[in-house]
Amino acid sequence: MNYEHWRGRLAEANDPLFWPITAFDEMLAEGLAQFWATAKAALITKINEYPGGAVAIEVLAAAGEGDELRGPIAEAVEAWGRTIGATHIRIEGRRGWGRTLKASGWRVTQEILL
Repeated sequence: MNYEHWRGRLAEANDPLFWPITAFDEMLAEGLAQFWATAKAALITKINEYPGGAVAIEVLAAAGEGDELRGPIAEAVEAWGRTIGATHIRIEGRRGWGRTLKASGWRVTQEILL
């Protein structure tokens, strides 16, 4: 599946005050973000290099079935991350993702307060 197929669902998954869909459009067009998809789910990531040396793949948006996001898409992102020297994958999302991903070895390290 291509980005246009998932664009509306990815837009709905985010607060446009933080990530309007046009920001994703621009980042993807400029090669500053990556789009991952199967027939049942999609994800947008970007790479963030921190001053302390960490290289994190940051998940910006996700839509679709959780099993696909936790399975095939996560596996592809993790494998790609190893090839580019990523040291972490960071996900900022709803609290339920922390519980859902715990079984896959993820852990909550911070909370974001607004």
